[in-house]
Amino acid sequence: MKRSCVGTALVVLAGLASVAGAEDFDKALSAYRSWIKRPSLHKRTLVRERLASTQDMRALQILAQSYGKPEAPRDQVQYLIVSIAADFFAESEHLPVYAAWREKHRKPQDAWLWYQSLIPHLENAGPQDLLAIARNERDVCLRAAAIEALRFRQDPAVLELIPELAEKLPTKKVARALILESLTAALYTQRDKRSEEVFRVPAEALIRRMDEDATLPRTRIVMGRYLSRTFGVKYVWRSGKRWMAELNQAQHGSMQGSLKGYATFAGIEATGDRICYVIDMSDSMLTPLTPRVIEKLPKGPVSGVNARVREEKLSKNAEWKKAFAQVKWDKVKNRFDAARELLKASLVGLKEDQYYAVMWFGDGAGLLNSTKGLRKATLKSVRATMRELDSIRPGSKKQNRPHGTLRGATNMHGGLHRAFKLRGSGLVGAYEYVNPRTWSAGCDTIFLLTDGVPTWDDWPNQDRKDPLDRAGDPESGHKTNDAPTLNFPGPYRRTHHLLEDVRRLNLFRKVEIHCVGMGEANMNTLSAIASIGKGEALNLTGK
Repeated sequence: MKRSCVGTALVVLAGLASVAGAEDFDKALSAYRSWIKRPSLHKRTLVRERLASTQDMRALQILAQSYGKPEAPRDQVQYLIVSIAADFFAESEHLPVYAAWREKHRKPQDAWLWYQSLIPHLENAGPQDLLAIARNERDVCLRAAAIEALRFRQDPAVLELIPELAEKLPTKKVARALILESLTAALYTQRDKRSEEVFRVPAEALIRRMDEDATLPRTRIVMGRYLSRTFGVKYVWRSGKRWMAELNQAQHGSMQGSLKGYATFAGIEATGDRICYVIDMSDSMLTPLTPRVIEKLPKGPVSGVNARVREEKLSKNAEWKKAFAQVKWDKVKNRFDAARELLKASLVGLKEDQYYAVMWFGDGAGLLNSTKGLRKATLKSVRATMRELDSIRPGSKKQNRPHGTLRGATNMHGGLHRAFKLRGSGLVGAYEYVNPRTWSAGCDTIFLLTDGVPTWDDWPNQDRKDPLDRAGDPESGHKTNDAPTLNFPGPYRRTHHLLEDVRRLNLFRKVEIHCVGMGEANMNTLSAIASIGKGEALNLTGK
């Protein structure tokens, strides 16, 4: 069913945000009380931003109070409240409110609050309190939040903290992984000192832990990624002995290495073992491609490891030859065709001890039936996924859908959000970013492919139309007739909130994120997402 939705929601925000200064607090508070019970999460987020834009201390106190009693969806509302507070309150006078706020909320799911509120504490009061939290706080997620805040501001105090914490890591494997990975990411921020003696002690303290049996395989991958960037080499070694040799070479220039990846998608190489492909299946993906664009598609295989995997499969099993033959570039006519064949080409190139899942997004988002969780990349699993992909057919043409329909709008946040909820079988629930099951059984790599900007999310609501709202088709942008009630997407249609939530999702997980854009994709947004995941962004159909 075609929806009428708000087409210019940012205009509303511009009007609300024009209210600024403490003298306007009463006016903003009146609007807040009027709007905060509205059905639309988008509207409630706007009025919270309006209240915060006054930068009145009372506004920060209201946000802190509402964090403790959030409306539905509870977890998302809490994340949004924290991010809004961080946008507007970062001065020394705000620190007591933040401290009292943290003291009331000390559970693992409050790590985003601790992280965001400790950054202004660091900037205004120095690192000592954060160092104390990192050393002594009982909850490991809150300890890690302090380390991440120090990392965010590249504070050199981490060089003294790293060897101390590395010598007394938690005994539980997931807790150990959390601290070890955050410390390695913090070491990366001091990479300009890698040729100095002050760098050697913390680097050795971390590298020695890499080969221990208690270190999770995913932690070796994460550490390898950050050490690779720290030393400026192509390797992503999973061996501490290799990195110790690299550390010894640091004063004399880095060793030169081979290509780093095992998994490839659209020509981008990844370094992980558990890959989630997040694929746009919005209606605009049916837009035809020109012969020139089709000809330029990276049809592979990529050289190096990927090519060797292909040769091994072809020589070992005749059935793999049939699987490779299922990649049919001559059938590519539109963007979705291209995405499908690129995905199939990537799947057949995986090593059989790697894992994968395919997440689609349109109006909603979900896993393919053949990957209801991360599946081992066996011949049977890969061929089942390829058959399912080949079975997807476009729907009939409609108004504003001249090429047919697929699965609706562009719920990019929904696809990414679910990728971080992924575990070995299915998805976890709320507060996924601190859920231990996503650590040992979740993905360590995401490939995102999209042809547009976010137009939808998981929290649309019917709500009354306000004077500055304009109705429109979210996918085509065509205006529709105004009505007293509109279907508003939630806040993650807006790039700022989308990016903030990806930062939250990846605060501890350290998932490598690569982005592939087609058509009208906003490469600035995709580059920002890739930057959060220390990955690459590729414009596949651009000039």
